[in-house]
Amino acid sequence: MIAPNEIEAILITLKIDKNQVLFILLTSDGTINRMGNGSADCKDNNLYIGKTGTLPMISQLRSMITPEMQEFLHKTFDVPDKKGRTCELKILLSNDKVETGVQFIYGEHSQGPPREFANVVRKAVELTEG
Repeated sequence: MIAPNEIEAILITLKIDKNQVLFILLTSDGTINRMGNGSADCKDNNLYIGKTGTLPMISQLRSMITPEMQEFLHKTFDVPDKKGRTCELKILLSNDKVETGVQFIYGEHSQGPPREFANVVRKAVELTEG
C-alpha cells in the first residue's frame, strides 16, 4: 500500500477500442504531461509537456485517494457484457519504492469505474486543461 502523501507520480491512461484518448502524468516535482482529452472520438495526439512553478497539481489528486480506493489497487476489473466500444482505464500511483495501480475494462455504454476513480480522472483533466 502507498500512503496518499507518499505518492510522487500519478499516471492516468484511457484507451477506447485500443486507441489512446487520454494520457496524464503528474509528478511531485511539478511535471505535467498530457495527451488527449478522454472523449471517445479524441483526435488530439499531441503530447503536451510542462511544469508548474507553484504547488504541484498532484497534491490535489493525492487528497482524493481514500483508504477505500486503495483496496482496489493491484487489481483489474473487467465488466462482463460490455455495451459499446471497449474502454480501458488505468490509474497508476508510484514513489521511489512502490508502483501500484488499478485497471477497469468496461463498455462505453456500460457501467464504468467507481465514482471515486472517475472523479480523480475528471479532476486530472480539469487541472491540466489549457
